[in-house]
Amino acid sequence: MESSLLDVLFLSEKRKNLLMLLMDGPKTIEEIKNTLEVRSSPIMTQIKILMKQDLIVENNRLYKLSSIGEILVPKMRAILETFNVFDKNHDYWINQDMTSIPPEFLDNIGKLGNYSEIKPDRNHVFEYPKEVVKNLSESDKVMISSSFFLPIYPSLCIELAAKGTDITLVFTEYVYDRMLNDYKKELEHFLNLKYTKLYVCNNNNMKIASSIVTEKFMALSLFCNSGIYYNHNLVSFDESALKWGKELFDHYKSVARPIIRV
Repeated sequence: MESSLLDVLFLSEKRKNLLMLLMDGPKTIEEIKNTLEVRSSPIMTQIKILMKQDLIVENNRLYKLSSIGEILVPKMRAILETFNVFDKNHDYWINQDMTSIPPEFLDNIGKLGNYSEIKPDRNHVFEYPKEVVKNLSESDKVMISSSFFLPIYPSLCIELAAKGTDITLVFTEYVYDRMLNDYKKELEHFLNLKYTKLYVCNNNNMKIASSIVTEKFMALSLFCNSGIYYNHNLVSFDESALKWGKELFDHYKSVARPIIRV
């Protein structure tokens, strides 16, 4: 029985790897063999299958995606990336309130890539895990958005800004009011430092617990379906995740107002 196009796309790791490779541009058979670390005979078998389905074409000894392939393969990659994200930590995701992530960003959740779940030490449950703090301290530009107040915010943000880190915060009204009422002096000090910016948005405009993005890494923290906050962070160093995190931060910043002084 002849294979369906869906089977051809998804039921062979060799074919998937080859299609992903050709997204970067045309390749010779030698480039394909060297990159995928395969022998001629097995990969030629897969090439013939893909050519039969009009997913790739050959011209002057170069193999490339066909017009159909250029439409289907990027969508295929997005689906595979999403599967990989959920499959990596299924138990975590089923307990999180994913509706808190704006729909356009949830559609691209696969961009988190090769992330890790980092949990705080039980004796420091209301602080960032030490791995996150370490990476923050080594970053030159830090962007934090948060709808949940952590007691570490005042000291951490001032410490980062005092040493010249470019730091921008987007807080909800809830977090800002907490800072204003309980840490007003620290907040004034933060705003008077050279490379600091603060924005405040409506509580309804940010439903995730928090996100961090720097030039080195990004971290995402969600509320559980029950509404409880466990301070778990999903941390990724992938370029795709950094881009996703920066766009998410810009999304919240775009609906927030700047705070110049208190």
